[in-house]
Amino acid sequence: MANSVNTNIGAMVALKNLNSVSESLSSTQKRISTGLNVADAYDDGASYAVAEGIRSDVKAIGAVNERLAVGKGMIDVAVKAGENISKSLQDVRVVLTKLSDEALNATDRANYNAQYTTLKEDIDNFIKDAKYNGVNLIDSTTGQKIISNVDGGNIEVKAKDLKTDVLDKLTAVTDATGAAALIADGAGVDEAMKELGTGMNQLAADSRRVTNQIGFNNAIADATNTGLGAIVDADLAKESARLQSLQVKQQLSSQALSIANQSPQSLLGLFR
Repeated sequence: MANSVNTNIGAMVALKNLNSVSESLSSTQKRISTGLNVADAYDDGASYAVAEGIRSDVKAIGAVNERLAVGKGMIDVAVKAGENISKSLQDVRVVLTKLSDEALNATDRANYNAQYTTLKEDIDNFIKDAKYNGVNLIDSTTGQKIISNVDGGNIEVKAKDLKTDVLDKLTAVTDATGAAALIADGAGVDEAMKELGTGMNQLAADSRRVTNQIGFNNAIADATNTGLGAIVDADLAKESARLQSLQVKQQLSSQALSIANQSPQSLLGLFR
């Protein structure tokens, strides 16, 4: 090999190695700082595209569960209203039982009639106020379809018109005979309680469906995230070991380049 001040082969090799080590060190530091083996398309275009598709699926599942949570809210409000209506119906039965007593004087009958009217107003208010996000599941026969998966499937939550099926069964009472007729087996109060029970049972079943679907979607999202991690997550233990190795190589490459750069100066001795 000719001794030349124009071409320093040793320095060129040392510089090439230093650049290579520095590039590897930069990549390793990126993986450590992000925690990702595939942080962007520059790392691995194909894997990054797959990862982005999976991230999109996970976000879509989150959106579905958000809508299911809204549906769960509608049902829960309707159930709470139903529970209060049930308590009021029990009170209605008590008051009507007293009103069916032929021995009541006019004043007591008027007072119990006022209680009966107030209880019906309470039931009416419970039905009207059972709204969540503008939807009332116990003041209509129109159910709600709630999206349940990322393919656009849905769960249908049934509605029940408790004004017609419950409140309207509690007709006006003018005397003891009318009150007794309302509390008879299979009559107004009995029918109202049965209809309310049917509605509550359906709401509870729909609530379980929505809750189960939210749990299932969360399980899918967890499994999907686990698969995503296998694609893009960096093994930080390996990266830590690689970082130390590359840092040593970088120091050695720098020293090798420094030594190689001093080589042409030895040629000056030939001209002394």
